[in-house]
Amino acid sequence: MIAQLISAQNIDVEIYRKTALDHMENGRYGEAIDQLNKYISAVPQNPEGYNLRALCFEQRKQYENAVLDFRRAIALEKNDSKRNEYLKNLRRVQEVWYNLLNKKIEGHLREIAINPDNPINYLEIGKCYRWMEIWNKAEEWYDEYLKRDDNASPDEIIRYTEILAKTGSIKKGETILKKYVERYPDDWRLWSRYGYFTMWLGKYRIAKDAFEKALAIKPFFKEARDGLDIVNRQAYVTQQNPRAFEKEYPIDRYYRLLKKNPSDVEMRFKLVDELLKAKRIEEAYQQLQIIGFAHSDDERFQSKWDYVVQFRDSLYRLNLDRAKSRLEKNPLDKEALKILSRYYEYLQYYDSAMAYLDKYFEEVPDEEDPELIFQYARMAAWNREFDRAIDITDKLLEKYPDNLDYQLFRAQVSIWIKRDLELAKQYLNNVLQKRPNSLDANIAMGSLMLIERKFDEAQKYADKARGIDPTNDEVIKLQSDIDWQKLREEEEKLYRILEKGRKEVLDGNCKDGLVFYEEYMSKAEPNLLILKEYGDVLFCAKEYQRALEAYNQVLDLGYNYDAALQRAKVYYAMGDSVNAVRAFKELVEDDSTDFEAQLYLGDSYLKLGEPDSARNIYNMLLETWDLDSSRVAMVELRKGWLPITGIAAILETFPYYVGIAPLSQYYSDNISFSLSTFGIRADLGINNYLSAGFLFGSTRLNSNSQILDPDIISTYDYIGARSYRTLKGLITIRISKRFNVGTGFGITNSAGTLRREEKEAFANFEIKDTVSVSFTYQNSDGALILYSPYLIDQQYYASLYRIGGYYIHKNGLKISGSFQYISVSDINEGNDLMIRLGKYVYNDLILGYEYYYTNYRFKSQYYYSPQNFESHSFWLDNELEKKKDLTVILGGKIGYIPFSKFIALEGHLEALYRPLENLTISGRMGMGSTSRDDASYRYFSTQLSVYWTAF
Repeated sequence: MIAQLISAQNIDVEIYRKTALDHMENGRYGEAIDQLNKYISAVPQNPEGYNLRALCFEQRKQYENAVLDFRRAIALEKNDSKRNEYLKNLRRVQEVWYNLLNKKIEGHLREIAINPDNPINYLEIGKCYRWMEIWNKAEEWYDEYLKRDDNASPDEIIRYTEILAKTGSIKKGETILKKYVERYPDDWRLWSRYGYFTMWLGKYRIAKDAFEKALAIKPFFKEARDGLDIVNRQAYVTQQNPRAFEKEYPIDRYYRLLKKNPSDVEMRFKLVDELLKAKRIEEAYQQLQIIGFAHSDDERFQSKWDYVVQFRDSLYRLNLDRAKSRLEKNPLDKEALKILSRYYEYLQYYDSAMAYLDKYFEEVPDEEDPELIFQYARMAAWNREFDRAIDITDKLLEKYPDNLDYQLFRAQVSIWIKRDLELAKQYLNNVLQKRPNSLDANIAMGSLMLIERKFDEAQKYADKARGIDPTNDEVIKLQSDIDWQKLREEEEKLYRILEKGRKEVLDGNCKDGLVFYEEYMSKAEPNLLILKEYGDVLFCAKEYQRALEAYNQVLDLGYNYDAALQRAKVYYAMGDSVNAVRAFKELVEDDSTDFEAQLYLGDSYLKLGEPDSARNIYNMLLETWDLDSSRVAMVELRKGWLPITGIAAILETFPYYVGIAPLSQYYSDNISFSLSTFGIRADLGINNYLSAGFLFGSTRLNSNSQILDPDIISTYDYIGARSYRTLKGLITIRISKRFNVGTGFGITNSAGTLRREEKEAFANFEIKDTVSVSFTYQNSDGALILYSPYLIDQQYYASLYRIGGYYIHKNGLKISGSFQYISVSDINEGNDLMIRLGKYVYNDLILGYEYYYTNYRFKSQYYYSPQNFESHSFWLDNELEKKKDLTVILGGKIGYIPFSKFIALEGHLEALYRPLENLTISGRMGMGSTSRDDASYRYFSTQLSVYWTAF
C-alpha cells in the first residue's frame, strides 16, 4: 500500500513544469533543472520532464546528463511523433558531444606523443570512448591506463567493470576486482561488482560471500541486495562429474557448462529453452535476469521475457476471468467483485477495477459492507482519484471513527497529496499509540516528518521501522529519502550562498560577490562549471593571479574551451601579451569561427607591439566574415586604436574623416558698430590623432559718423566701413578623447591695402558635465578683437589670451569662470575676470551669482578700456529641451554696476540640432544692456554654423 502511495504522482506538479519553462525562457537553466527534478520525482513516468531537463543540460553543456535524459524520454514516450522529436534531440546532442570528445581524444593523443608515460591521458581517452559507447576501444585504453597506474581509484575500477560487462570480458573483470577488493576492503561497491562477475562465472558461493560483505558495509545497498537475491534463488545444484553410466539431462549439462563459461550467452539461451520446456518458470525467470543485465537488446531476450512474465501473470488473469464470469451472471455478487478488484490491484489495472466498482456502487449506493467500501477507496487512490478516495474514507470514518486501518489509510493519502497534514498527524498518533510496531504507520509518520523537514524526528521513525523489518523496501526507501533530503538541505544552504554571490556579481559588485563564492568553495566540492564560474568572478574582481590559478585547475582536469578562453583573457588583462597571443592563437586553431577569440588575438598583437599583425586580423574579420553592425563597430573601433605605421597603413586609413562647416556671425550695438562675417571651414583627418584644414572668411565692419563722437573721428581719416578677407591654415592634434590642442596661421587683407598676419592657438580638456579647462590665443586686427567703431579705419593690432573652465559637483554645485588678457599695439593692456557660482535646483535649471571685473592700463579714446569696472549679477540657464538630437537652452542675467549705478541685463537662446549622425547645426542669439563710460550700452548678436562630416 505505502509503496504505491510513495511512488504515486502529485496532482499539483504542473507548477514545477511551468516554473521550469519560465526559467528556461530567461536562460536560467540551473534553476530550471531544480524545478524539473521535483517534477520528475512527482511524475517519473512522464517523458516530457526528462526531455525538458535534457534540453537544460544541453544548454549547460552537460552532455552526458543530456544524453541519459533524452534516452529516458524516448523509452517512456508512446507517441511516435514526440518520440521522433526526442530522437532528433538526442542525435543533435550526440553529434555535438561526440565531436568534442573526438577533439578531446586528439588533444590527449598529442600529449601522449610528448609524454607517453602519463597514465591520465590514457584514462581520459578511455572515458571518451566509454561515453561514446565504443566499448572495445574503451576497454583497450583502460587497459593501457592500468598498465601505467597501479593505484587506480575504486571509481575508475567501477567504470572499467561496466565496460568489461559490455564487452563480455567477465573473467578479466573477476581478476581485476579480486585484486581491488583486497586493496580496498571497505568499498561496498567493489564487493558488489565482484559478486556479479563471480556469479556470471557460476561461482555462486564466492558471489554470495561478496554480496554479503558489501551489505555488511552498506546494509541497504540495492545493487548488492538484488545480486544476493539472485544468488539465493539458484535452486538447482548440478553434478560436477557425472558418472558415465548415469544419464546427464540437458538442463544439468547446460548448468555445468555455464559454470565453466558464464559469458556464453548462447548457452544460457539454450538453458532457458530447456527450463521453459520443463515448466521451471522461476528458474527461467532468473536466467533471463542474468541475460538482461548485458543483452537486453537481444530480440530473443525480449520475446522470452515477455513469455515468462505473461505466464506468471496468467494465474491472476485466470482468477479475473472467473470473477468476471460470476459478475456477468450476477452484477451484485460482492464476493466476486472483491476478488476481481484484488487481482486488478495486483496487476495495477486500477482503472479497470474502478469501472466495475463505479458500476456496482451506482446500482447499490447504500452499500454498507465496510470491506468493499474500503477497497473502493483504495482503488480510487491508486487510480489517482484522490478527492474521491478521501470522501469515501471520511464517510467510513464517520461510521467507524475508531477504525485504525481507515485512519492509517486516510493519513497516507494526506501525505501522498500533502494536504490535511495536521489531520494525518493526529490519525498516525492514534495508530502508533495502539500499534507502536505498525510498519506502515512508522513509515508514514517518518514521511510526514520529512515533509515538515524535521529530519531528527523522521530518522527516529525510520529507525523504528528498520527495527521492525530491516529488509522492507519502503524502510530502505524512507532512509534513502531522509539521507537525500538532508543532503539536499545542506546543498540548498550552499546553493543559497552561491546565489547571493551571483546576485552581487549581476549587480556589478564582483568583490562583494567573491566573499560568497569563497564561502561556498570552502564548504563544497565544486564541479568544473562552478570552479570555472569562480574563476570568472575572480577575473571580474580583478584578482587576476587567482583567476589564472582557478582556470588552470579547471584545465588540469580536462580541456575546457570556455575556461581556456577566459584564461587567455586573464593573460591579456595582466599585460602578459606573450602568453595572451599564444593562448588566443591556440583557441583560434581550435575554433576558427569564434569571433571573440579572433578579436582578442588582434588586441593581444596590438598590446604586444605588433600592430601590423593586429591590422591583418581586423581586416580579415571585416573583409571575410559576415558581421552584424555592432561587431563591425567593435572592429572599426580597434582599427582606430592602431598607430599609423608604414605607407600602406596611412593609405588604408586616409582620409580618416572630412569635415565642412559653413558659418556666419553678426554683431551690432547702439553706438553704430556692426560686424558681419560669412565663411567656411574645412577639416581633413589624417588619422585618429591629427587633422589639418583651412578657414576662409569675409568680414564687414560698419559705423555711422552721425552717432560717433566728432572730436574723436577728427583725429584720423574716417571712412566708417571696411571689408576683410581672411585665410588661415589649421592643425588639430587629438591627444586623447578628452584633450586636444591646435593652432592656426594665415593672413588678413582689406581692399588690397592692408595685409596682416593671423595667429591662433587653443587647448581643450573636458569630461562632459563634470569638468572643463580651455586655453585660447588669438592675434588679429584690433577692430576684430575689441569691437570698436573707432578702430575700423586705424591699424591697431591686438593679442588675446584667455583661460576658462567649469566644474560640476555630484550634488549639483557648479563653479565656472574665465580670465582674459588683452595687449594692444598702442602699449595698452587689460584683463577681464568673470567668476560664477551656481546650483542646479532641477535637472534642467541652474541659478547662481556672477562677479565681473575688468581693468586696463590706461583709458583709450578709441576703444572701450575701463579701469576698475565691476558688476554683480544673478544668472540662470534653463534647458528647455535635452534630447539625443536636440538641445535648447534659454538663459540670462540681471545685475548691478556700482560705479555708474546701472542695471545690467542679458538674455540668450542657444540651440544644437543633429538631424543626422554626421550633421550638426548650432546657433546662438543674445542681447543685453550695460554701461560704458557712464552711458547706456546695448548690443545684439547672432551666430550660426553647420558642421558636416564624412567617413
